Amino acid sequence: MTDTIELIALPLEPGGTVIMKGVPIHMREDGKIMVPRDTPTLTREQLILDENEADTATKRIYYTLQLMTLNEASASAYHAKLISLLDDRAEATELQPVLRSLAIISELSRKGDYMMALDVCRHLIQFDDALVREFPAA
Repeated sequence: MTDTIELIALPLEPGGTVIMKGVPIHMREDGKIMVPRDTPTLTREQLILDENEADTATKRIYYTLQLMTLNEASASAYHAKLISLLDDRAEATELQPVLRSLAIISELSRKGDYMMALDVCRHLIQFDDALVREFPAA
């Protein structure tokens, strides 16, 4: 995933602080990275690292949002694909909570709030997983 974007090394040493996009990032002496509590973050566990892992319609939406988040400069290139995925997912359900979630994701992404859209999408993935567990296909 990170192979597709250019990464740079931060001049950060133990005890040092840098500010990135207005967010202070501090490295403690023990090597732990500290950011303000309310900083939107994506952990490794929240990432879909390979497109092949996006094996459901909602995970494909998530993966596209993730690409938009990681490379905001190219986000507009993914927007049409995102809208198509959202439309396809909406056509596959009549469940109002799912349709509402998809509408919220669409609106948040339109505004450029990809982190919040990812958060809503993570909840939708959990909902889908619970639905499949409770009502497995025959």
